[in-house]
Amino acid sequence: MDRERIRQLIEILKESSAAEITWQNGDSFVRVRRGSGEGQMEAEGAAGRVVTADSFQTELSADEVEAVPVKARLVGVFHLNRQGDEQPAVECGAEVTEGQVIGAVEALSKWTDVVSPVRGRVVEIVAEDNSPVQYGDVLVRIEPVEEDQADE
Repeated sequence: MDRERIRQLIEILKESSAAEITWQNGDSFVRVRRGSGEGQMEAEGAAGRVVTADSFQTELSADEVEAVPVKARLVGVFHLNRQGDEQPAVECGAEVTEGQVIGAVEALSKWTDVVSPVRGRVVEIVAEDNSPVQYGDVLVRIEPVEEDQADE
């Protein structure tokens, strides 16, 4: 996601009567919405961080915009491990592959694996271990690694 795209979205929203506008390309997305102050705009990147449009150039780094959120696909209790495992499936900073199990959600005594949608590095574990989660809650954020970077 480049900063010019965010600027364009801000301008589009300023010229419309909409409350917010969202742009998505693959796993990257940006949501721009009107802020609480008059004329204030806020931009939210894939990492979920919200900044005012006036200051996003310094506050919204490329890493934060590009991190892929891994979201809960059901309501339940999030676990950093698989059923029966004592060690967490991943830790912050861990390298993961696409399809790798990075946790589980327990619902009605059934454990459902949470898998990484991309190859990359875990940059944030958002949900606490053994905490309740709702559908769509961000559990983990992963910074994708390009194929040529991963092979270095």
